[in-house]
Amino acid sequence: MKRLIKACAVAAVLGVAMPVTAIMADDASTTTQQVTEKKVTFDIEKMTCAMCPITVRKAMEKVDGVLSVVTDYDARTAVVTFDPAKANVEAIAKASEDAGYPAILNDSHGS
Repeated sequence: MKRLIKACAVAAVLGVAMPVTAIMADDASTTTQQVTEKKVTFDIEKMTCAMCPITVRKAMEKVDGVLSVVTDYDARTAVVTFDPAKANVEAIAKASEDAGYPAILNDSHGS
């Protein structure tokens, strides 16, 4: 009977310890992910119709390391979130320019 109680106690301790460990590991990976993301804003030239922002977004999303692109036709901007270990501002701007829309880094929005 004492062995059964000890086994139940050990199982209970392990059952509680494992979720806590998983939560702590998730928090650590979230912190790491936040450190490896950078957000920049580009002014986009030559956008003249509703399809232009879609073309810009698709071109920028093809750059390895780009996590998201939000284009704004009215403001003529693209806000890009990317992993600086995989992508850089120059490569993202070049992708837009190669699609026919020159992209200029907008320093006033910061990151």
